[in-house]
Amino acid sequence: MTKRKLLWLGLLAFCTGVGVTQAHAQGVSLVRAGSFEIGPFLGASYGIDQVRVMGGGNVTFAINKYILPYGEFSYFPGIGRKQSGTFAGTGTPYTQSYSIALSDFHAGFHIRIPIHEKPVVPYLVIGLGGLHNGQATVTATYRDSSGSTLIQQQLTVPGHTGFAVNMGGGIRYYINQRFGIRVEAKAYKPTGQFTETFGKAEFGVFFQLR
Repeated sequence: MTKRKLLWLGLLAFCTGVGVTQAHAQGVSLVRAGSFEIGPFLGASYGIDQVRVMGGGNVTFAINKYILPYGEFSYFPGIGRKQSGTFAGTGTPYTQSYSIALSDFHAGFHIRIPIHEKPVVPYLVIGLGGLHNGQATVTATYRDSSGSTLIQQQLTVPGHTGFAVNMGGGIRYYINQRFGIRVEAKAYKPTGQFTETFGKAEFGVFFQLR
């Protein structure tokens, strides 16, 4: 067999292999059941004081193409708090504000909304869990009803864990069956000592282990 024939046969085999590979890739579903994944993320919290950097990670398992139970941990370096009261002896009303670090641990569901096997997949999310703060000494600012700063002083905040619900949504982009990126935003509604609603927006990656 001449070198020219070998070259043509090799080129034909290569083209056939590429065609089979592409056909296989097109036939493989990116959004599938039974996938287990891990997903670190970074983002920002926003609430009553200012935007702050936060981060965390989660793990998910796909029951089917739509429902993904998950567990998640997030760390918020500072979330603003406000409390109202009156000064003893004068009855003057005040608002006390300070920031404190919180740890969030919760479980919930991602509800995927596949669009005809497209790599872009919107999803909804809802979770239940706890927000924990350790005992800390913070600088509290007291303001009267006119908004004037009355005093700043050191305040010891006791440790506490309170129930919280969160919900929101996001978009996943599947680069391939094993790897993708996502953006998400959701709001938290705590209970107990800390009741102010706050939110977070995050960017993350996810790795499907199977």
